[in-house]
Amino acid sequence: FLDIGGSSNPDKVVAALEIITADPGVKVILFNIFGGITRCDDVARGILEAVGRMDMGVPLVIRLTGTNEELAREMLADAGMAAVTSMDDVVREAVRLAGGDHVDLR
Repeated sequence: FLDIGGSSNPDKVVAALEIITADPGVKVILFNIFGGITRCDDVARGILEAVGRMDMGVPLVIRLTGTNEELAREMLADAGMAAVTSMDDVVREAVRLAGGDHVDLR
């Protein structure tokens, strides 16, 4: 869990990914951004910067909703990454990629 607060600083995303990927027990990284003050495009920039400069070693699943979400999704799509808007979808994909059987979201 990382709360980047209201900051729109992509460096926070990069720093967080460096810390998270250093843990060998991490199987998947789930980004859930509900941006009001936090701009989704800045988070997407941070994700793209981190992916470009480090070996992630684990898959990313991304949910972006809020300020500049369309731009953020376009940026990620241009780099071959997808972002969804549904919490159910992102959780199911994270569980699948982590090797889980299923998740009941009732």
